[in-house]
Amino acid sequence: MRKIVHGSREKAGFTLIELLVVIAIIAVLIALLLPAVQSAREAARRAQCTNNLKQIALAAMNYESSMGSFSNGDSYGRDWQSNNLQRQNFGHFVANTMFYEQGGIFNALNCSIMLYEYPNSTVCGVGLSIMWCPSDGMIAGLRYPGAKGDGWDCSPIPSTFSSYAANLGPLIWQYNDPCLNNMQGVYGHNGNVCVGGTANFPPVKIAMITDGTSNTIMYGEHAHSRINGQSQTDINDLYGINWWSSGDYGDTTFSTIFPPNFFANDDQGYAIPTLVPRQTNFADTASSMHPGGCNFAFCDGSVKFLKNSINSWNPRLITASSGSTPCNWNYNTAGQTFGVYQALSTRNGGEVISSDAY
Repeated sequence: MRKIVHGSREKAGFTLIELLVVIAIIAVLIALLLPAVQSAREAARRAQCTNNLKQIALAAMNYESSMGSFSNGDSYGRDWQSNNLQRQNFGHFVANTMFYEQGGIFNALNCSIMLYEYPNSTVCGVGLSIMWCPSDGMIAGLRYPGAKGDGWDCSPIPSTFSSYAANLGPLIWQYNDPCLNNMQGVYGHNGNVCVGGTANFPPVKIAMITDGTSNTIMYGEHAHSRINGQSQTDINDLYGINWWSSGDYGDTTFSTIFPPNFFANDDQGYAIPTLVPRQTNFADTASSMHPGGCNFAFCDGSVKFLKNSINSWNPRLITASSGSTPCNWNYNTAGQTFGVYQALSTRNGGEVISSDAY
């Protein structure tokens, strides 16, 4: 009988070069996959932002249907101690809370007195997720705790913030200007005739939107994450604007004097001369954290994405200064007419805008 002897064989394995090649291939595949994942996530965030704006716009439409007009952008309110009129009252988002299914907030509001005083401080400090764009990461849950001296009665006023703001129109004037009623947006300050001023006008009604509801912006994005208040030294910038409860310029209202996302951050707003009578260039401009543009809700309830490159006049050619006639704040547009973006923000400008222009 013959004995069979098996020869020894070395076990097969990867060489170092083969291992490095495999790792390199995996790294390339991950690098190719990550942008697709990020793009899908941003698409989902943008869709949620669109839904937020649609709900906000529908609530405003329901308010108009119920009350006969849209709410005030900003207005005067009463001091709870002296009963004197105070300049800044609650804004349109607070007025519309009953139509966001937030009746508890509306019922907590004492409408007999202005918002920024102690009895209404609870309303100011409430946070609503419908006001937060998912791409505006800084804003979710951000809360200013309040400090002594905040309110008109010197009480601390906590606040949360909004990623969205309402349309004031292209050119804006502040509460004490006789030209205040020249503004062509959907929301604005409703005047100061009660305290000796000369400007006073009623809230906007659907019938006053003669340019057509599908061609008139109601709301747009107003990203909080573009503020440079990342450090403790810049905390005043971080907490300074976008108060959800306020209808003041730069909080929950914006103008279209600058195109969308004209400024990368708040510091850049000071790089050119100030063109707005209240707040800053940056604060009064629509902005978002979405690449390429911003979501805007129109007065027919639709939401459209307007690119940063939308046709616009050149704001760098415009100058503005304080004066006495005909307005307290006067503009020189250098002979420019409205671009498509500015025309979309007027409710009664008479412009004819093709649907393929934006």
